[in-house]
Amino acid sequence: MKRLLIATALAGLMAGPALADGMDNAVGNTVRVIIDDAGNGFDAYFDADGAYSDSLGRSGASWTVSGSELCLNPPEGAMNEDGTPATASCGPWNPDLAVGDSWQTDGWGDGMITISILEGRGHTAPTPPVPGTE
Repeated sequence: MKRLLIATALAGLMAGPALADGMDNAVGNTVRVIIDDAGNGFDAYFDADGAYSDSLGRSGASWTVSGSELCLNPPEGAMNEDGTPATASCGPWNPDLAVGDSWQTDGWGDGMITISILEGRGHTAPTPPVPGTE
């Protein structure tokens, strides 16, 4: 599932809905996703209008949240790197995570990832993951 999250980000799968309860901790801040012990990962940016972008240069999909489940929904016609149609990727979200805190979950992938919220934007992003090596 970690591969699915990374593939989702790499395929440009994130922007669109209105701010939902549970994402106010992320909106306007930097959501850092670290995928391995080497510190590789990316930064994600969620906006109040539903827009999404990340430090991998991707944007154009939508996000929805229901309780503690976050779904990243690809834009219509989006394709995965292997040429198959992109589908939504859903996983756990911690609506109680405060700025400056980190949280670990294995709900997005094959192993543990660390999600942190950094105050504001403009941070130096972590080293991006190399496709196929995660």
